[in-house]
Amino acid sequence: MRETEDIHSTLKERLETNLKDSIKPGSMLDMMAYSYADESRAMYQEIEDAKNPHLFTNTWGTDLDSLGAWVNLARQDGEDDNTYKYRLKEWVFSAEASNTKAISNSLLNLEYASNVDYVPYTHGCGTGTCYVIPKTYDETIITAALEEAEKRIKEIVSPSLYVEYFVPTIRGVRLNCFITYTDVDEHMVQDTITEKVRDYINAIPPGEFLKVGDILRIGLNVSGVEYFNVINLVINEETVTDLELVQELETKFIFDEIVWSGEQ
Repeated sequence: MRETEDIHSTLKERLETNLKDSIKPGSMLDMMAYSYADESRAMYQEIEDAKNPHLFTNTWGTDLDSLGAWVNLARQDGEDDNTYKYRLKEWVFSAEASNTKAISNSLLNLEYASNVDYVPYTHGCGTGTCYVIPKTYDETIITAALEEAEKRIKEIVSPSLYVEYFVPTIRGVRLNCFITYTDVDEHMVQDTITEKVRDYINAIPPGEFLKVGDILRIGLNVSGVEYFNVINLVINEETVTDLELVQELETKFIFDEIVWSGEQ
Protein backbone atom coordinates (compact mmCIF):
# COMPACT_ATOMS: atom_id res chain seq x y z
CA MET A 1 0.00 0.00 0.00
CA ARG A 2 1.24 3.54 -0.79
CA GLU A 3 2.24 5.70 2.18
CA THR A 4 1.77 9.47 2.65
CA GLU A 5 5.39 10.44 1.86
CA ASP A 6 5.40 8.39 -1.33
CA ILE A 7 2.14 9.97 -2.54
CA HIS A 8 3.35 13.47 -1.58
CA SER A 9 6.64 12.99 -3.45
CA THR A 10 4.81 11.91 -6.60
CA LEU A 11 2.39 14.86 -6.42
CA LYS A 12 5.20 17.33 -5.84
CA GLU A 13 7.17 16.04 -8.83
CA ARG A 14 4.14 16.35 -11.10
CA LEU A 15 3.33 19.86 -9.90
CA GLU A 16 6.92 21.00 -10.41
CA THR A 17 6.91 19.49 -13.91
CA ASN A 18 3.66 21.23 -14.84
CA LEU A 19 4.65 24.55 -13.23
CA LYS A 20 8.23 24.35 -14.53
CA ASP A 21 9.30 25.61 -11.10
CA SER A 22 10.31 24.16 -7.74
CA ILE A 23 7.91 24.00 -4.76
CA LYS A 24 9.39 25.15 -1.49
CA PRO A 25 8.81 22.98 1.61
CA GLY A 26 6.06 24.48 3.77
CA SER A 27 4.58 26.54 0.94
CA MET A 28 0.87 26.62 0.20
CA LEU A 29 1.26 24.16 -2.71
CA ASP A 30 3.43 21.89 -0.58
CA MET A 31 0.82 21.84 2.22
CA MET A 32 -1.95 21.15 -0.29
CA ALA A 33 0.04 18.22 -1.67
CA TYR A 34 0.47 16.82 1.85
CA SER A 35 -3.27 17.19 2.54
CA TYR A 36 -4.15 15.36 -0.65
CA ALA A 37 -1.54 12.68 0.14
CA ASP A 38 -3.13 12.08 3.56
CA GLU A 39 -6.57 11.67 2.01
CA SER A 40 -5.21 9.40 -0.70
CA ARG A 41 -3.49 7.20 1.89
CA ALA A 42 -6.83 6.76 3.70
CA MET A 43 -8.40 5.81 0.38
CA TYR A 44 -5.71 3.21 -0.27
CA GLN A 45 -6.29 1.77 3.22
CA GLU A 46 -10.01 1.39 2.47
CA ILE A 47 -9.13 -0.45 -0.74
CA GLU A 48 -6.80 -2.82 1.13
CA ASP A 49 -9.42 -3.50 3.80
CA ALA A 50 -12.03 -4.21 1.14
CA LYS A 51 -9.77 -6.87 -0.38
CA ASN A 52 -10.18 -9.05 2.73
CA PRO A 53 -13.76 -8.60 4.00
CA HIS A 54 -13.78 -12.17 5.33
CA LEU A 55 -10.97 -11.58 7.84
CA PHE A 56 -12.04 -11.18 11.46
CA THR A 57 -9.25 -8.65 11.99
CA ASN A 58 -10.85 -6.27 9.47
CA THR A 59 -14.48 -6.77 10.52
CA TRP A 60 -16.20 -4.50 13.05
CA GLY A 61 -19.54 -2.90 13.83
CA THR A 62 -22.30 -3.43 11.29
CA ASP A 63 -19.98 -5.52 9.10
CA LEU A 64 -19.55 -7.91 12.04
CA ASP A 65 -23.35 -8.01 12.45
CA SER A 66 -23.67 -8.94 8.77
CA LEU A 67 -21.14 -11.72 9.20
CA GLY A 68 -23.06 -13.02 12.22
CA ALA A 69 -26.33 -12.97 10.27
CA TRP A 70 -24.67 -14.95 7.48
CA VAL A 71 -23.76 -17.80 9.89
CA ASN A 72 -27.03 -17.43 11.85
CA LEU A 73 -25.35 -16.22 15.06
CA ALA A 74 -26.76 -12.81 15.99
CA ARG A 75 -25.12 -10.30 18.34
CA GLN A 76 -26.56 -10.33 21.86
CA ASP A 77 -28.06 -7.15 23.36
CA GLY A 78 -25.28 -4.84 24.55
CA GLU A 79 -22.50 -7.17 23.31
CA ASP A 80 -19.33 -5.33 22.26
CA ASP A 81 -17.38 -6.15 19.10
CA ASN A 82 -14.56 -8.04 20.82
CA THR A 83 -16.90 -10.35 22.74
CA TYR A 84 -19.09 -10.93 19.69
CA LYS A 85 -16.04 -11.64 17.55
CA TYR A 86 -14.83 -14.22 20.09
CA ARG A 87 -18.21 -16.01 20.04
CA LEU A 88 -18.16 -16.07 16.24
CA LYS A 89 -14.66 -17.55 16.24
CA GLU A 90 -15.70 -20.25 18.70
CA TRP A 91 -18.81 -20.98 16.62
CA VAL A 92 -16.63 -21.56 13.54
CA PHE A 93 -14.33 -23.93 15.44
CA SER A 94 -17.28 -25.80 16.96
CA ALA A 95 -19.02 -26.18 13.60
CA GLU A 96 -15.79 -27.43 12.03
CA ALA A 97 -15.20 -29.88 14.88
CA SER A 98 -18.65 -31.41 14.56
CA ASN A 99 -18.62 -31.61 10.77
CA THR A 100 -19.40 -35.13 9.58
CA LYS A 101 -17.26 -34.76 6.46
CA ALA A 102 -14.26 -33.65 8.54
CA ILE A 103 -14.75 -36.67 10.80
CA SER A 104 -15.02 -39.04 7.85
CA ASN A 105 -11.88 -37.59 6.27
CA SER A 106 -9.95 -38.13 9.50
CA LEU A 107 -10.77 -41.85 9.31
CA LEU A 108 -9.00 -42.48 6.00
CA ASN A 109 -5.77 -44.51 5.62
CA LEU A 110 -6.11 -46.45 8.86
CA GLU A 111 -3.48 -48.93 10.00
CA TYR A 112 -5.57 -51.43 11.97
CA ALA A 113 -9.07 -51.00 10.52
CA SER A 114 -10.17 -51.82 7.00
CA ASN A 115 -13.06 -49.40 7.33
CA VAL A 116 -14.62 -47.05 9.89
CA ASP A 117 -18.09 -45.60 9.28
CA TYR A 118 -19.16 -42.59 11.36
CA VAL A 119 -22.93 -42.20 11.74
CA PRO A 120 -24.24 -39.02 13.47
CA TYR A 121 -27.30 -38.70 15.75
CA THR A 122 -27.50 -42.41 16.61
CA HIS A 123 -28.66 -41.55 20.14
CA GLY A 124 -30.02 -38.08 19.47
CA CYS A 125 -28.47 -34.65 18.94
CA GLY A 126 -24.81 -34.34 19.92
CA THR A 127 -24.11 -38.07 19.57
CA GLY A 128 -22.61 -40.39 16.98
CA THR A 129 -21.45 -43.95 16.49
CA CYS A 130 -18.29 -45.30 14.86
CA TYR A 131 -18.57 -48.72 13.28
CA VAL A 132 -15.02 -50.07 13.31
CA ILE A 133 -14.24 -52.97 10.98
CA PRO A 134 -10.78 -54.31 11.96
CA LYS A 135 -8.50 -55.81 9.34
CA THR A 136 -8.65 -59.10 11.24
CA TYR A 137 -10.80 -60.23 14.14
CA ASP A 138 -7.80 -60.97 16.33
CA GLU A 139 -8.36 -59.45 19.79
CA THR A 140 -5.15 -57.41 19.57
CA ILE A 141 -6.10 -55.94 16.20
CA ILE A 142 -9.66 -55.21 17.36
CA THR A 143 -8.36 -53.26 20.37
CA ALA A 144 -5.83 -51.37 18.23
CA ALA A 145 -8.47 -50.51 15.62
CA LEU A 146 -10.85 -49.10 18.26
CA GLU A 147 -8.08 -47.03 19.86
CA GLU A 148 -6.94 -45.76 16.46
CA ALA A 149 -10.43 -44.59 15.50
CA GLU A 150 -11.00 -42.90 18.86
CA LYS A 151 -7.65 -41.08 18.71
CA ARG A 152 -8.31 -39.80 15.17
CA ILE A 153 -11.76 -38.47 16.05
CA LYS A 154 -10.80 -36.88 19.37
CA GLU A 155 -8.31 -34.67 17.54
CA ILE A 156 -11.07 -32.84 15.65
CA VAL A 157 -14.43 -33.20 17.42
CA SER A 158 -15.96 -30.90 20.00
CA PRO A 159 -15.63 -32.22 23.59
CA SER A 160 -19.42 -31.97 23.87
CA LEU A 161 -19.93 -34.54 21.09
CA TYR A 162 -20.52 -38.03 22.51
CA VAL A 163 -19.13 -40.71 20.20
CA GLU A 164 -19.61 -44.44 20.72
CA TYR A 165 -17.09 -46.92 19.28
CA PHE A 166 -17.69 -50.59 18.71
CA VAL A 167 -17.06 -53.48 16.38
CA PRO A 168 -20.45 -54.53 14.99
CA THR A 169 -21.50 -58.06 14.18
CA ILE A 170 -20.94 -58.45 10.46
CA ARG A 171 -23.86 -59.56 8.32
CA GLY A 172 -22.43 -60.63 4.97
CA VAL A 173 -24.77 -59.98 2.05
CA ARG A 174 -24.63 -62.21 -1.04
CA LEU A 175 -26.97 -61.85 -4.01
CA ASN A 176 -27.93 -64.20 -6.82
CA CYS A 177 -28.92 -62.06 -9.77
CA PHE A 178 -30.29 -62.81 -13.24
CA ILE A 179 -29.30 -60.39 -15.99
CA THR A 180 -29.50 -60.01 -19.74
CA TYR A 181 -27.64 -57.47 -21.90
CA THR A 182 -27.85 -55.71 -25.24
CA ASP A 183 -24.68 -54.97 -27.23
CA VAL A 184 -22.45 -54.29 -24.22
CA ASP A 185 -19.41 -55.81 -22.57
CA GLU A 186 -20.71 -58.39 -20.09
CA HIS A 187 -17.89 -58.00 -17.58
CA MET A 188 -18.00 -54.19 -17.65
CA VAL A 189 -21.72 -54.17 -16.85
CA GLN A 190 -21.34 -56.72 -14.06
CA ASP A 191 -18.43 -54.78 -12.54
CA THR A 192 -20.42 -51.52 -12.67
CA ILE A 193 -23.46 -53.04 -10.96
CA THR A 194 -21.29 -54.81 -8.37
CA GLU A 195 -19.55 -51.55 -7.45
CA LYS A 196 -22.82 -49.62 -7.13
CA VAL A 197 -24.52 -52.36 -5.09
CA ARG A 198 -21.47 -52.65 -2.83
CA ASP A 199 -21.51 -48.88 -2.15
CA TYR A 200 -25.26 -48.98 -1.48
CA ILE A 201 -25.16 -51.90 0.97
CA ASN A 202 -22.06 -50.80 2.86
CA ALA A 203 -23.45 -47.28 3.36
CA ILE A 204 -26.82 -48.20 4.91
CA PRO A 205 -26.99 -46.39 8.29
CA PRO A 206 -28.70 -47.72 11.45
CA GLY A 207 -32.47 -47.55 11.32
CA GLU A 208 -32.57 -47.56 7.52
CA PHE A 209 -33.49 -50.51 5.33
CA LEU A 210 -31.71 -52.69 2.82
CA LYS A 211 -34.33 -52.73 0.06
CA VAL A 212 -34.38 -55.21 -2.78
CA GLY A 213 -36.26 -52.58 -4.81
CA ASP A 214 -33.30 -50.19 -4.51
CA ILE A 215 -30.94 -52.90 -5.79
CA LEU A 216 -33.25 -53.57 -8.73
CA ARG A 217 -33.21 -49.89 -9.66
CA ILE A 218 -29.41 -49.86 -9.49
CA GLY A 219 -29.15 -52.76 -11.93
CA LEU A 220 -31.80 -51.55 -14.36
CA ASN A 221 -30.31 -48.04 -14.54
CA VAL A 222 -26.98 -49.29 -15.89
CA SER A 223 -26.66 -48.72 -19.64
CA GLY A 224 -27.01 -51.86 -21.73
CA VAL A 225 -29.01 -53.86 -19.16
CA GLU A 226 -32.10 -55.36 -20.77
CA TYR A 227 -33.37 -57.30 -17.75
CA PHE A 228 -32.18 -57.49 -14.14
CA ASN A 229 -33.64 -59.29 -11.13
CA VAL A 230 -32.55 -60.42 -7.66
CA ILE A 231 -33.33 -64.14 -7.56
CA ASN A 232 -32.00 -64.80 -4.11
CA LEU A 233 -30.73 -62.77 -1.12
CA VAL A 234 -28.45 -64.53 1.36
CA ILE A 235 -27.34 -62.97 4.65
CA ASN A 236 -24.88 -64.86 6.84
CA GLU A 237 -25.48 -67.96 4.72
CA GLU A 238 -29.25 -67.83 5.35
CA THR A 239 -31.71 -67.16 2.55
CA VAL A 240 -33.89 -64.13 3.23
CA THR A 241 -37.34 -63.68 1.69
CA ASP A 242 -38.12 -60.19 3.07
CA LEU A 243 -37.92 -57.37 0.53
CA GLU A 244 -36.79 -54.90 3.22
CA LEU A 245 -34.30 -55.56 6.05
CA VAL A 246 -33.54 -53.04 8.80
CA GLN A 247 -29.94 -52.13 9.59
CA GLU A 248 -29.76 -52.63 13.36
CA LEU A 249 -27.47 -50.56 15.54
CA GLU A 250 -25.45 -53.55 16.77
CA THR A 251 -24.86 -55.09 13.32
CA LYS A 252 -23.46 -53.99 9.97
CA PHE A 253 -24.45 -55.08 6.48
CA ILE A 254 -21.31 -55.78 4.45
CA PHE A 255 -21.44 -56.66 0.76
CA ASP A 256 -20.02 -60.09 -0.02
CA GLU A 257 -20.57 -60.89 -3.70
CA ILE A 258 -23.03 -61.18 -6.57
CA VAL A 259 -23.46 -64.59 -8.16
CA TRP A 260 -24.55 -64.00 -11.76
CA SER A 261 -26.80 -65.98 -14.05
CA GLY A 262 -28.43 -65.13 -17.37
CA GLU A 263 -27.38 -64.78 -20.98
CA GLN A 264 -26.24 -62.04 -23.28
